[in-house]
Amino acid sequence: MRFLLILLFSCCLFLSCDDGDVLNVQLEFDQNLSRCNGTTGSYILYDTREDPYESLTLLFPNNEQAEAIFKPENSGDIEQMTINKTTVRFNYRTYSGDPNNYICEDIPDESVSVIQNYEPSSGKVIFTSTFEDDDKDGVPNALEYDGDTDGDGIEDFKDNDDDGDNVSTLNERPDPNNDGDLSDAQDTDGDGTPDYLDMDDDGDEVLTRLEDENNNGNLFDDIAAGATVARFLDNTVNNSYTITVTKPNVFTRTFRIFVRLEDIDLSVFATDNLVLGTFEYSENY
Repeated sequence: MRFLLILLFSCCLFLSCDDGDVLNVQLEFDQNLSRCNGTTGSYILYDTREDPYESLTLLFPNNEQAEAIFKPENSGDIEQMTINKTTVRFNYRTYSGDPNNYICEDIPDESVSVIQNYEPSSGKVIFTSTFEDDDKDGVPNALEYDGDTDGDGIEDFKDNDDDGDNVSTLNERPDPNNDGDLSDAQDTDGDGTPDYLDMDDDGDEVLTRLEDENNNGNLFDDIAAGATVARFLDNTVNNSYTITVTKPNVFTRTFRIFVRLEDIDLSVFATDNLVLGTFEYSENY
């Protein structure tokens, strides 16, 4: 999403003047924030543009509050900071070259220099942190069963093996043609329960996970003599084996940190509400 903020102020708001000059500040940023890592004791969230070369940067400490911002306990948690021009700083800058070669570098590109720097001495920063979990198993979160099919303590939208049969949901073809319609999900035994929610895919009365003959966690390489499909999809064989290998579960959590500033007063513009943008990143759990 792009925004265009045009703030026009008579210079008389800031200076004693009588010629009616107008200050014209045009900020056009995409509101997709990037982050400099907090290895030096601080984080920097920033947005840049190239025509002209400009940046908006927000510096704040790498501490427990920052941890709560970037890894909230609850989706929708809100944190606030006060701009003090020391540990918490907001800057609008213009440059002679690409600011992306300057902002996060310990030794900035010597061909880039700051032309103008504007910084308020006060104001508020409001962080709203949300997250969404997704097991990327081929079933959209909105269509996942609202519960825990296999009773392993992991809700289906975070479980990459919904039925706990040691065959990942994605490999049980919940949406064969990737059209978002699960009505054609693979159902090997035709019992009305798709394979990704069926603990006995072939209906041979042996749990799928117990048909791993070589106990390596890969049920597709266990094929009976003379057969052409794996045992867990073959109802003509019903051998049961002792299983000790269980695949670990992995899901992705996507964090979105929305940043808004209040009561910002610079020498070129003042506003009581400035949307800085959103920083987004993902981690595997």
